[in-house]
Amino acid sequence: MASELRVDKIIPTTGVPTGGGGGIIQVVQVAKTDTFATTSQSFVDITGLSATITPKFNTSKILFQYTVSFATRSAYMHFRLVRGSTPIFIADADGNRARLTFGTWTTNDAHHEYLTTNFSGLFLDSPTTTSATTYKIQTLITTNGRTGYINRSVGDDNQTYEPRTVSNIILMEVSA
Repeated sequence: MASELRVDKIIPTTGVPTGGGGGIIQVVQVAKTDTFATTSQSFVDITGLSATITPKFNTSKILFQYTVSFATRSAYMHFRLVRGSTPIFIADADGNRARLTFGTWTTNDAHHEYLTTNFSGLFLDSPTTTSATTYKIQTLITTNGRTGYINRSVGDDNQTYEPRTVSNIILMEVSA
């Protein structure tokens, strides 16, 4: 009895031919399992939450997938996606409004002491380069004297009801 292999398409590791598109050429993932805290009122990198990819083609797109687990109490906590030192996937400028990927406010409710929240999404970027390119997520706290946390609750008590969580970045080079 002979074996038979049937597929719709095989895409080479060098990408699809001209006129094709959509093949995944490579994937890079970074998982942040430790915690991070900031009181900065200016954007700072979230330590350990950055990933570097070297596109094989300058026509490739990079699919930036992310999940960030965070907590704060009675404060505004803002986030933005960054390629190198350039913010990407942020809102247009308009007056004094912050230009963000995601922003949130939490109340002074005592229950926020024990909770973490996730924000996640996808963004298809066009870096037009074959050089190593670093993608990262930055955050800030707009409320003076407050702290924002990544991968932990505000209280962070050693109890089963206060979680430690994870965040990650996945970068996929997609052929154009």
